[in-house]
Amino acid sequence: MKSQVSKQISTGTVAAVLVLAGVLALMGQTASAQATVVSAAKQLANGRNIVGTWQVRVQLYDCATEAPIGPTFVSLLTFNEGGTMTGSTSNPGFAVGQRGPDAGVWERNGRHTYNAKSIALLNYTTPPNLPLNPGFLAGTQTLTQKIRFDNPDEFTSDATTEFFDVDGNSYRKGCASAVAQRLGD
Repeated sequence: MKSQVSKQISTGTVAAVLVLAGVLALMGQTASAQATVVSAAKQLANGRNIVGTWQVRVQLYDCATEAPIGPTFVSLLTFNEGGTMTGSTSNPGFAVGQRGPDAGVWERNGRHTYNAKSIALLNYTTPPNLPLNPGFLAGTQTLTQKIRFDNPDEFTSDATTEFFDVDGNSYRKGCASAVAQRLGD
C-alpha cells in the first residue's frame, strides 16, 4: 500500500513539475516577445527606425568628380530586428542572374544615423558592354552604406562599393547615393 501511494505521489509530482516547467517556458517566450515589441515600440516612438522593407532609388556616381553614371535604378532592402539585412537590385549593369541577393548587417551609429554593410555574389564573369556594363568578374560585391533619416518613412544614404574576384582581389571601387521610402500599408 505504501509503495502504491508513493508511486501516485511520485507520478503526481512529476506531472506538476512538467506543467510548471511548461508554464515557465511559455512565460519566458511571452516575456521575450514583449521585450522585442517594447524595443521596437521605443525605436518607433523615437522615429527613424530602420527595421522594415525599403524601396531604394540608387544613383551611381564617379567618386572623384561626383558626376552621375548611368540612369537611376531601384533596389529593395529589408532591415531585420537584431542587425541583419537582405536586399536585391535592378541595376542594369549586371546581366540576368549574374548578381545574387545581398546579405549583410546594420548598426545604429548615432541619432537618426545607421551603418550597413552587405555582400552579394557575382555568379559569372561578363565582358564590358558600355555604357551600362563595365564588365564584372565572378566573385563578390561589397556595399558599405552610411544612412541618415530625413523623416520616419524616408532615408538617404551614401555608399561605396567594391568588387572582388573569386580569389579576393579588389578590382573596382565605386560610389552611389540613394533615397529610400519605407514600404507600408
